[in-house]
Amino acid sequence: MQGFIRRRIPIWVRRLVTMLPALIVIGIGLNPTRTLIISQVVLSFGIPFALIPLVMFTSKRDLMGGLVNRRATTIIATVIAAVISALNFFLLYQTFA
Repeated sequence: MQGFIRRRIPIWVRRLVTMLPALIVIGIGLNPTRTLIISQVVLSFGIPFALIPLVMFTSKRDLMGGLVNRRATTIIATVIAAVISALNFFLLYQTFA
């Protein structure tokens, strides 16, 4: 990332930013395993939010021109996005129910 933003972040700041959430979890006495599971459930919801617009955008000829997905590719991608979204809802149900 440093090359894109043309800024150098000191190594101690990077380490602090990445270690701070774990130290807070330990410091306030939360169950680390449960906290890790919940964080992964939350992170997994980013996949459909990226995947669904990607399928929608790549299926529009006016946006993609000659690089538009074929109908079969769009159908397969839609099914995969739906399965991933359904699995995420199932994961949410299993985690909090």
